[in-house]
Amino acid sequence: MGIARLILRRITTSVIVVLIFVVLGAVLFWFGGGPRYVLEGIFAARLQQPVHFAADPEWRWGKQQLRITLVGLRVGSAAHPQFSASRLMVALGWHSLLHGQMQPRQIVLDAPVLNGPWKGVANAGGAALSLPGKMIIRDGTLRWSGVAGHTLSLTAVNGQVLAKGPSQLAGGWHWRGKVGRWHFAAEMAPAVVARNIFLQVGTTIDPMLLQVAIPALQSTVKDMVVPALRIRWQARGHGQAHLRLQALRLNMAQSQLAVQDGALIVGDELALQVRAVDLNWKVLRGHLAYQVTIRRLPQLATRWGLPLPKLTDPDALQRLTSTGTVQLDNPHFQWIVTQGELDHSAWMGKISGTWRPLAIDVNLSVARLNLGRYLPAPQAGNAARLPALPQQWPVTGEIHVAKLLWGKMRARDLIIRSTSSKAQP
Repeated sequence: MGIARLILRRITTSVIVVLIFVVLGAVLFWFGGGPRYVLEGIFAARLQQPVHFAADPEWRWGKQQLRITLVGLRVGSAAHPQFSASRLMVALGWHSLLHGQMQPRQIVLDAPVLNGPWKGVANAGGAALSLPGKMIIRDGTLRWSGVAGHTLSLTAVNGQVLAKGPSQLAGGWHWRGKVGRWHFAAEMAPAVVARNIFLQVGTTIDPMLLQVAIPALQSTVKDMVVPALRIRWQARGHGQAHLRLQALRLNMAQSQLAVQDGALIVGDELALQVRAVDLNWKVLRGHLAYQVTIRRLPQLATRWGLPLPKLTDPDALQRLTSTGTVQLDNPHFQWIVTQGELDHSAWMGKISGTWRPLAIDVNLSVARLNLGRYLPAPQAGNAARLPALPQQWPVTGEIHVAKLLWGKMRARDLIIRSTSSKAQP
């Protein structure tokens, strides 16, 4: 019995000593910043970016949730951080934590700054945190480089995003030397990604410069589906434009875009309708059917910086209509005009070729062409001269004109042929 008591006493003493060391180690780990380094390592592994906290995390233990506050969060290098926040608070429910899930109930971001595009990638195990039930953003900033060659900045971003219910964000914007305000609203729902999505962007002069409305946004395994999309652009002194799309399907991973039906109206100068659009913009392959009406071509060319020769009739090139299909198969293209009209002259045919190298083959039929509206009529006794073509002329094919008028000249069933030239200037 004495030996058994001695052994039991030694075992008890050893256990107590081990427990003391464990508690002492836990205390040293806790107060020595151990949780901070562990969290930095977890975030860095998930985001594949350096992660740094300016101070140890603050922990608040409640009956239903655990609150973790991170001060001075930085993702990325100190010289070029990808993301930073002066304060980040995450509220985690005990129920989800006990089941091994990190489902934040709430995230609060104070002065977050995101410098995009994001260069890190998520770990195969998933993102560092799942989407929260509620996210509050206070005085946020987004800088996104490479937007049409310039940096887009969103500043003073404030609002909240709810996993279920109405979400709103607002702030200022700066791009290409212009500034303004923007407002975003949406309602998150379980069956769809979001619904009743509305974005308004304005300037001091044009408070409603751009408006985007999406009744619903759906997501499948591969595609983002937008049953309907409406965009309105209106600038004082520059007219307005409307874009409407039906059954838009977007696959960013495969660079594919499909649209069942769409229309673009720019003032009273351009009306374009497209249908059966299927496009891969990465490899430039796809097809569409279209119907377009363009008015006042000389004014549009001047506005877009495209020089046109001086026309004999200033009222020429005032209306162009075309209906047909376009097919792309890099580097080939084919444009088929089933019905067209230019200045009350009907035309139809096919234009095909390649754009690398540029080679265009034309096969068109024109019912009636009055060249006198575009070029000075030839004088009596002088041979008719057409404008000289560039020395490098990549256009081949022919244009069949059923009836040609040019001053006093009359011709029927005229065929204009073109052969390419590679002569160097």
